[in-house]
Amino acid sequence: MNNLHRYARLAAVTAAMAACFSFPAFAAERSDDVTGPGVQMEQAAEEENPAEDAEPEKGELLGVFTTTGYCNCEKCSGGHALTYSGTVPTAKHTISADLNQYPIGTKLWIDGTVYTVEDMGSSVKGNWIDIFYGSHEEALEHGMRSQEVYAVIE
Repeated sequence: MNNLHRYARLAAVTAAMAACFSFPAFAAERSDDVTGPGVQMEQAAEEENPAEDAEPEKGELLGVFTTTGYCNCEKCSGGHALTYSGTVPTAKHTISADLNQYPIGTKLWIDGTVYTVEDMGSSVKGNWIDIFYGSHEEALEHGMRSQEVYAVIE
C-alpha cells in the first residue's frame, strides 16, 4: 500500500504542476484598445526601446557558399517532419548547415533574408547551405547557386 500512496502523491503533484504551468496558455491576449495604468506604462516602455525591435543587420561577409533547396518530402529529407534541432522547418527561416562551422541557432543573411540554422544534412559540409522551402517544386526551382553569405548583427 505504501507504493500506491507514493504513486498517488506523485500523480497529484504532477497534475498540480501541469495546471500551474498551463495557465499562461489561457491568458487573454492584450488588445490595443485596452487602457489603464499598466498598459500605459508598458506602451511607454516599448516606445523607449525601439532598438529591441530593430531588424537584424547584415554583418561580415563569410564567403561565397553553394546553396541548394530542400523540403520535408521523402526525396529531400526522408520525410522527416522535424529538423535536427527538433523544430518544425519553416520557409524563409530554416537552413541546414555544417554544424561544426555554424551551430544550431546561428543566424545567417542570404540574399536579403535572415535564416536560422536549425538543421543538418549528411552532404551539407563546409561552405554549403541547404535552404528549406515549403514545397518540393520550390526547392527544385532554387537549384544549386553560388551566393554570398553574411553573419548577422543583432
